[in-house]
Amino acid sequence: MKLHSGFFFTGGSVLAGIAFVSEAWPMLLLALFVLFFGLVLADREQLAGLDARVAEMFLPRCELPLLPFEGFTGEGLIGYRAGYPVYRVLRSRDARWQLLGTDDEVNVVGNTIRVCPGLIYRRLED
Repeated sequence: MKLHSGFFFTGGSVLAGIAFVSEAWPMLLLALFVLFFGLVLADREQLAGLDARVAEMFLPRCELPLLPFEGFTGEGLIGYRAGYPVYRVLRSRDARWQLLGTDDEVNVVGNTIRVCPGLIYRRLED
């Protein structure tokens, strides 16, 4: 039998109500502990329920830093992934970067960057 966070939220609320009605203030500490444990369980349940694409945005799996799109201009829009545009080529002030794929598809080698949401780009030589 696996306990869910709702069980601990309900139990903590009932314990808090009993503590206030009976004026048993030490029981209030137990109620707060049960509520806190329910909060930790709820956080774990939400992480377990995340889509793989959403999880890769929040949980780093690569040594390359995740760069935002603001520093680049794109060329050749392919589509959208997790609400972000995916371009064939990104252009920064001093370089051009070609799309290689996602973190799962590409082995990271030198002269690469990782752009949100987990896309790997390789530097193009001019």
